[in-house]
Amino acid sequence: MKVLIIIDMLNGFCRSGYPLSLNSSTEKVEQYIQTRAEYLLSENSKVIFVCDNHRPDDPEINNPYPPHCIQGTTEAEIIDSLRPLAKNAIILPKHTLSIFYQTGLDALLSSLNPSVVEIVGVCTDICDLFAVYELRIRGYQVFVSRKGVLPYDPKKQNEFLDYFKDKLGANVD
Repeated sequence: MKVLIIIDMLNGFCRSGYPLSLNSSTEKVEQYIQTRAEYLLSENSKVIFVCDNHRPDDPEINNPYPPHCIQGTTEAEIIDSLRPLAKNAIILPKHTLSIFYQTGLDALLSSLNPSVVEIVGVCTDICDLFAVYELRIRGYQVFVSRKGVLPYDPKKQNEFLDYFKDKLGANVD
């Protein structure tokens, strides 16, 4: 079984007007994620959204990041284009950069025993980086497509994808 983990495809990163909105359009990444998720779901694979859902006193709020994706706000919602996928997916809130810390993902992946975990979403140079690292140190095979991720800093995309491949042992295409 394969597992697709969709990271932080939220209004607060993918739509303009929020403190951590990306400067790049996420349209192509959204299309890739939608197509990939639909395909994997048709194969009975699992799709998991892991989403920033901060409390005002979370450790990363105000140091180093401004308040963002606060629980119960529009900013913390999955973007409209991917929201239909959520009804057939598992949604896990996260309160830190980690997709594992207090999310239940460790036990979930252990029970699923996936052959490959694919990472998509934002940001390549922040949460995606932590996700690939955390998955690899747990022994998972990780796949990342250039079409499925975007960095906060657009100049850093290739640098981080190379790092995933060369230093963390992920399969990157």
